[in-house]
Amino acid sequence: MSFDAEAIRADFPVLDRRVNGHPLTYLDNAATTHTPRQVYDVFEEFYAGYNANVHRGIHELSHEASLAYERAHDRVADFLGADGREEIVFTKNTTESINLVAYGLGRHLGEGDDIVATEMDHHASLVTWQQIAKRTGATVRHVPVTADGHLDMDAARDLVTDDAAVVCAPHVSNVLGTVNPVADLVALAHDHDAYAVVDGAQSAPTRPVDVEAMDADFFAFSGHKLAGPTGIGGLYGKREILKELDPFLFGGEMIRNVTLTDSTWNELPWKFEAGTPPIAEGIALGAAVDYLAELGMDAVRDHENDLAQYLLRELGDREFVQTYGPGVGEERTGLVSFNVEGVHGHDLSSLLNDRGIAIRAGDHCTQPLHDRLDVPGSARASFYVYNTRADVDRLLDVVDTARDDIDAYLASDRYHDLISEHYHRPRNSGALTDPTFVKSSEETTCGDDGEFHVAVADGHIEEIAFESQSCAVSRAVASLLSEKLDGMPVEAVADLDGYVTRELDGQYPDLRRECVEGPEDVIREAAREYVAENRA
Repeated sequence: MSFDAEAIRADFPVLDRRVNGHPLTYLDNAATTHTPRQVYDVFEEFYAGYNANVHRGIHELSHEASLAYERAHDRVADFLGADGREEIVFTKNTTESINLVAYGLGRHLGEGDDIVATEMDHHASLVTWQQIAKRTGATVRHVPVTADGHLDMDAARDLVTDDAAVVCAPHVSNVLGTVNPVADLVALAHDHDAYAVVDGAQSAPTRPVDVEAMDADFFAFSGHKLAGPTGIGGLYGKREILKELDPFLFGGEMIRNVTLTDSTWNELPWKFEAGTPPIAEGIALGAAVDYLAELGMDAVRDHENDLAQYLLRELGDREFVQTYGPGVGEERTGLVSFNVEGVHGHDLSSLLNDRGIAIRAGDHCTQPLHDRLDVPGSARASFYVYNTRADVDRLLDVVDTARDDIDAYLASDRYHDLISEHYHRPRNSGALTDPTFVKSSEETTCGDDGEFHVAVADGHIEEIAFESQSCAVSRAVASLLSEKLDGMPVEAVADLDGYVTRELDGQYPDLRRECVEGPEDVIREAAREYVAENRA
C-alpha cells in the first residue's frame, strides 16, 4: 500500500486554514510538527472523563489516569525498542532529557575527563555540556564536520580516547539532514568505557529507531516533533544505568520513603518524574507514537526522503541557491537547509509567509555549525507525513522570484519609507580604521550577523559605521541608526528606548519586530558597556 499524504492531511485540521489569503503550506516540521485529531482528542477524553492525579489516589479516576499514564510509557518503549517502561522517563523535551543526563553524569566528572560532542550538535547539547564542563573541570571536545556535511569519523576516533567519559551526538542533524552513524559512535564510546548519549530529536519522528540495536546508553527525544503535544518528551536510558543515576529533580512521586533526615527513591521510571507530571500530555504522547506506528516508520522515512531529494534536485538546478549537507542520492532526513543569493533567510521567510508558506530561517540553534559553514544563518524547509510535492513546488515558486520581489516587499505600505530608502542607499556602511569599540550584532535566535564600529571623542560619537550580513530590514535599521546617532553623547545612546520604533512611526510588520529592534538593542548595549567601563 502506497503512502497517501493527501489522505493523511485530513487528520490535521490546521492544514485547512489560510494564511494571508493562501492555503497554509507548513514546512517547519523540524521545529514542531502538527498534531492529528487522534492525538489531541486525548485531552478532551482525559479532562472530560477521568482527570485525576496519578499514583496518589485510591479512587477510580486516579486508578484510570495512572493506568493510562503507565500504558503511555509502555507504548513509547515499544516504539523505540526499549526493554519496558522502566527505561522511558517522561520529560518536557529533548533539552530537559539531555540536562537530566548531564546532571547525573556530571556528578562523576572532573579534571582529566573529556566530553566529546560534535560541531553539528544542537544548543540543547552544546550549551549543556559546556556548563557541565565549567562546573566539573572536564574538557569538551568536538568532532568536526566535513565539507560535505558528515561527521569526520577519523577525527572522532582520535578524539574518543580513554580520557573520554561521555560521547554525545545527534542521530540526525537539524540543519544538514545528515543521518549520523550513531551505532559506530556508540561502539567507539563503549570501547573506551564512555557513556553514549544520542540526541534523537530529529530521528525519533522521522525513521525507525531501535535503541537496543543502537546500544546507546541514553536517547533523548521530544513529543512536539513527532505529532505529539508540546511540553512532553522523553529519555530512554538503560535500566542498569538509570538505577545508578542521580535524580535531576526532587520532591513528590519520585520518593519511596521520607524521614526528616533522609529519603529513598522510587522505582524506575518514576524516580526521575518528580511532582505531578504532564499527565494528559504523556497519554497523548502515547497516542502520537501509536499514530506513527500505524503509518509505519519505514514509510514515514521514505516519504520524507522522497520530498527532500526532490527539493535538493530542484535547488541544485538553480545556480543562485546554495544547499547544505549530503547531496542528491545520499541518505538524509526530510529537511533541506539553503540560502538564496542576495536574499537573507528572514527576508525569504517573510516573502514565503506572504504566500502562506511556513519555513524556518536563522541559525536553528546551531550557531557553531553555521560558523563552520561560514554563513550567519540559513533557510530550512522540513517535511512531514502530510506534505506533498505540491508543497515543494509552492516553495520553489517563491524562491525563483525572491530576488526580484524583495524591493517591492520593502517598499510596500507595511514599512515606513525609511526602510526602503536606507536599504537601497545605506549610510556609513563599512568598517572604521581605528574605532573606539566594536560591537557584534550576532543574535543566536535571529541568525543576523553584523558589527557596529564606533569612534568616540569627548564622550560623543564622532564616527559610526556598520558591517552586516543581516536581513534587509536589520541592515536598513543599522544604516538609519548610524546616521541618526552620529554626534550624540554616548550616555544618550546608552539610554535609547524605542528610538527606531518612533523614527519608523511603528510602521513595520510585527512579524519583523526583532529585525527592527535588534540593531538598537546592540548599539545600546555597546554604549552601556562603554559608559560603565569609563566610569570605573
